[in-house]
Amino acid sequence: MGITRRIFMITGAAVGGGLLLGVGGVSAHLLTHNRVGVQQDAHESDDSTHINMWLRITPDNKIIVINPHTDMGQGSSTGLMQIVADELDADWSQMLVEQAPADTAYSNGKVFEGFVREMMTPPEWASTLLENGFYRMGDLMKMQMTGGSSAVRFTGWDSMRHAAAATRQMLIAAAAEKLNVAANTLTTEAGNVLHADSGRSLPYGELAAAAAVLDSPKDIQLKSREQYRYVGKPVARVDVPSKVLANEDYGIDAAVPDMQYAAIATSGVFGAQVKSIDNLDEVKAARGVSDVLIVPDGVAVVADNPWRAEKAVRTVKFTREPHDNDTLSTESLVNRQRQALSEDLTSGMTAGAPDDIQTTVNAEYLVPYLAHASLEPMNATVWQQDGKLHVIGGVQNPLLARARAAKEAGLDLDDVVFQARQMGGGFGRRVAFSMSDDEPLNWLIQAVRIAVDTGKPVKTTWSRETDTRSDVYRPMVMAQFEGALADDGKPSLWRSRSYGKEMNIKAVAPPYKIPNLAVSYADLPHPVPTGFWRSVEHSQHGYFVESFIDELAISAGVDPLQYRLNLLDENSPAAQVLLKVAEMSGWRSGADNQGRAMGVALVHSFGSTVAQVVEASLTPSGPKAHRVWCAVDCGVPVNPQAIEAQVQGSVHYALSAALYGKCDLKDGGVVQSNFHDYRIVSMRDAPRVEVELLPLGSPVGGVGEIGVPPLAPALCNALTVLDGKRRRVLPLV
Repeated sequence: MGITRRIFMITGAAVGGGLLLGVGGVSAHLLTHNRVGVQQDAHESDDSTHINMWLRITPDNKIIVINPHTDMGQGSSTGLMQIVADELDADWSQMLVEQAPADTAYSNGKVFEGFVREMMTPPEWASTLLENGFYRMGDLMKMQMTGGSSAVRFTGWDSMRHAAAATRQMLIAAAAEKLNVAANTLTTEAGNVLHADSGRSLPYGELAAAAAVLDSPKDIQLKSREQYRYVGKPVARVDVPSKVLANEDYGIDAAVPDMQYAAIATSGVFGAQVKSIDNLDEVKAARGVSDVLIVPDGVAVVADNPWRAEKAVRTVKFTREPHDNDTLSTESLVNRQRQALSEDLTSGMTAGAPDDIQTTVNAEYLVPYLAHASLEPMNATVWQQDGKLHVIGGVQNPLLARARAAKEAGLDLDDVVFQARQMGGGFGRRVAFSMSDDEPLNWLIQAVRIAVDTGKPVKTTWSRETDTRSDVYRPMVMAQFEGALADDGKPSLWRSRSYGKEMNIKAVAPPYKIPNLAVSYADLPHPVPTGFWRSVEHSQHGYFVESFIDELAISAGVDPLQYRLNLLDENSPAAQVLLKVAEMSGWRSGADNQGRAMGVALVHSFGSTVAQVVEASLTPSGPKAHRVWCAVDCGVPVNPQAIEAQVQGSVHYALSAALYGKCDLKDGGVVQSNFHDYRIVSMRDAPRVEVELLPLGSPVGGVGEIGVPPLAPALCNALTVLDGKRRRVLPLV
C-alpha cells in the first residue's frame, strides 16, 4: 500500500502539531501514551501476564504472540513467532500465537510508521513522539491492516523484535532481584533465566509478573544475526496442519442458530442504485424465500438455504436509478485516458534537462482493470444478540471493518462485536479502504443492512458472478514513453506519462541511471471503483518500465540483461540479483532449438529487490511460460521456506493476469463473470518456479507481493525474442 497524501497530511498534522506544542498538549499525550497498558486493560483477565506490547507469558511458561494481522494464506504468524522466539531465547515448543481482537487497543501504528520512515528519516530526539504519534493515529483511524507486505518487516522486525528483546532484559532484571545476584551474571536459554555460578534457574512464567512492573530498558540489546536459532531457518508454518485437515474456520464457514442466507443481485452499473423491484411478489413466492429487499448497490434475497436464495435472486427484475456511468465502456475509457495524457499533467519526478533531448523511441502501453478473484467469495454473517451487533467475516482490517459495521447499523463501536476469520485469499480485496471513494467492504455493508432490516441472523454470500462484477478493481492504466539513446547506446532520455493519481512515484520511475528524466501523470479519478491489488502500482508500472527498458536495449543492439547491468552500480542489490538470476537460468540470448527464449525483468518493491527470468515459447493456443527463475533480496529472510512459497504463489497470480486477466466494461458494468471468462492459470499451464534468496545485508523487506511485478514484462520480453513483436497491451490471450 502506498501512503496517500491524505494519510500523510493527517498523520503530519497530529505529529507536527505535537511538535509545535512543545512538551504540552498533543505532544505530552503522545509521549506519555502507554501502549502496553492499553493492551493490558483490553485483554480479558486470565492468569497470563501482558509483559510487553504484543506479548504475554503464562505461568506454565508459554509465550503468546498477539498477532494484529489477519491470515489470508501468507503465513506471517510463523515468521512473527520466529522473531520473538529468537529475541526471547525461547524454545519453539513454548510458542503460541493468538489473533488480536478487533479492538482499538490493538490498532497497529507500525504500518503507518514503516511506510513514512521509508520516505523520510526523522531526528533521533523525535523518535518516541513519532512512534506514539503513529500509534495514536492508528487508534483514530481504526488501523489494524494486513497488506503492503507489512506484517514481518514492520510489525515483526521493527516492533515485536524490540519488544521481545526488551522483555528478555526485563526478565533478567526480575531474576537478578529475586536471586540477589548481578544481572550481568545471568543468561537466558529455552525460556529460562540461568545463573551458571550457582546452577539455579527460573522459568519466564515465574518471573513475568515481577518483570511486567519494571520500566522497559532504554538501551535494548538486540541479537546479532549469528545468534539466531530460528530467524533465517525454514520453519514449518504453524497454520498449515489445521488447513490441510480442514480444521480452520473461514468466514464462509460461519454458522449461528436460526441462520438465514442472503444472495445479492447488483444494479449492474457502477454507482447506480436500485429504484424498485418489479416482480417482488413472484420472488417472494419462491420456495424458502423469506425476505426481498433493496440494499446499497443492489437487491438481496433471504432464504432458508444458500442455493434457494441464489436461485431466487437470479429471477429478480428491477428498475435502477439513471446514472452517468450507464454508457461506460472499455473503448470510451481508453479514449478518455489517451485524451488525458495529451493535456496538462502533474510532474512526479524530473532530472537533468529532458526537454532538450530529441525523442527517438516511443511506446504506448495499456493494462486492463483486474478483479482480485479470491477463491473464497465475499461473505459476512451478522446477527443481533443481547443488545449487540455481531459480525463474522474475513477481512484485512478487522477494526476498521467493525467501525464500518457500527456506522451502517447506527451504533457505537462498543456495541459491535467483530470476529475476524481466516480468508480464502485477499490480495487487497478485503482491505477496508480503497484507492477511490467507493466502499470496498460493500458486501459487509450489505450484510449489516440485511440483518438489521430483517431482524434475523443472516449469512450474506456473494456468488462468483457478483464478486467478479462488483469488485474494487486494479486500475486500468495507459502509459506513454519516450526515449533516446546516447552515442554509447545508453539512455540519454526517459520520459513517461501515465493515467491516474500516482501515490508512490518510486513505482513509476526507472531504477536505472538515466541523466535526463521526466515522470508525469494525469491526476484524474477512475469512474470504476478501484482498490489495492497485489503489489499495487508496481503491477502496472513494473510491466511498463521493464518493457520499455527492453525496447531501448534492443534499439541499442545490446543484450537486455547486460544493458540493465550497464545502468546500475555494480555492487548494488539490483545488480547482484540480476547477476544471480543470470547464473540460475543460464541466461542466453535468442531462441533455442526447442523454440524457447528468455526474457528478464527487475523490480524493487516493498523494500525488496527481485529479478526474474522467464523461459517461454509460442504454442498454437498462445504463449506458454515453461520456467521462471527468481533471485530475491529481501534483507533478512525470516522464514526462507515461506518466502519461497510466497514468491512462487505470486508468480502464478501474476501469470494469470498477464495471460488472461481483464475486466471489460460495457453499458456501465463488467462483462466477465466467472472463471470461464476470467481465467486463472491451471496446473497444466503452471511453470516450474525456482527461487533463490541473496544474503546481501539489506534491510528487511516484504515478500508477499514482490513476485508479481517482474513476471509480465519478463514474459513479454521473452516472446519478443521469438517473433520480434512487442507486447504492449495485456492480457496476452
